[in-house]
Amino acid sequence: MSSNKQHLRFGFADGLRGMAILCVILFHFTQTFWLQRERISDILNMPPLEAYDGASFALPFNLGAVGVGLFLMISGLLIPLSLSRMSLARFALTRFFRIYPTYWVGLALTLLALWTAAWLAEADYDITRRDVMGHVSIAFQDMLGGRNIDPVMWTLKVELWFYAFVGTAFALCGRRIKPALWCLLPVVTVIALGPESLEIPEPFATWWLYGRFYLAPEVCYFPLMFAGCWCYFWLTGAAGRLETLLHVAGLLGLFVALTGWHSPALYASYLIGIGLFGLALWRPAWWEREGLAKVAAISYAWYVCHSNVGYVLMEWLADYGLPWWLLALAAIALTWCLAQAIHRWVELPTQRFGKQLSARLPA
Repeated sequence: MSSNKQHLRFGFADGLRGMAILCVILFHFTQTFWLQRERISDILNMPPLEAYDGASFALPFNLGAVGVGLFLMISGLLIPLSLSRMSLARFALTRFFRIYPTYWVGLALTLLALWTAAWLAEADYDITRRDVMGHVSIAFQDMLGGRNIDPVMWTLKVELWFYAFVGTAFALCGRRIKPALWCLLPVVTVIALGPESLEIPEPFATWWLYGRFYLAPEVCYFPLMFAGCWCYFWLTGAAGRLETLLHVAGLLGLFVALTGWHSPALYASYLIGIGLFGLALWRPAWWEREGLAKVAAISYAWYVCHSNVGYVLMEWLADYGLPWWLLALAAIALTWCLAQAIHRWVELPTQRFGKQLSARLPA
């Protein structure tokens, strides 16, 4: 791969990541909080917010889905590079330190926010050990049980299971990423669309039942990430333009088939994110902006700490009758500052430590 392509890849990927996190943050604080008050009430265990009729930005699309679509495509774009540069053990170790320590700090802030919500509402703090342990594991949250107390962690489950599936297939296919993806396509399709039970001997029938129940909601997003992988092949000269277009089109069709949503508007929102990704491939220089790069640098830390912390702050400020947009700005400002601190004092040090440990493993 040429140095020019390498620069092209990382330049626009950072800009897209910055754009994606801005979409998610704005969606939660300017739309979700105001338009899904019953859901916020259930998460925080607080009475639904009253008044503020007409609050929120009225958008004809789901801004959160735009951001998630971008994040998933970016993950697919970058994973072939990571796998090709290191052993599977190194990859797993660096991914662990990339994701878990930072998320655990975000989870601690989530728990603190929920305790604050209980205090403000004069209600019981009803978070159980099972709730916490499920979230500590991230990937096994559904399997360990307990209720979901972090509304944004579902994308991390998708990410981790994607790493597990692709990394395993990559190793089994002799460290060849294209065959690994081809082998995974029927596996993902069967998990997402296959029958709930099979007439096979135990314990395999039970494994299948539980595996499909818990993994189908995650693997249905894999086609978007596979599409990102194919864009990587095109950028590095491993696939031609026509081959890439055909594969991406087919994978997007598979994404629709596996998800099966009855919401054209939701698909249209994901398509906007995919369109922005395609625009970045066509005009990468447009996304190589210093401001977006700074936002991208703290995007993960911001993602894991923002939702419940921001929601509780907005609930508290709403008691003072402040304008709705000021509540949203306050939540953005507070969580931005928290993300800066997490990035500096947790994310960067733990990533360095993970790389140092992985350097001791066989290449």
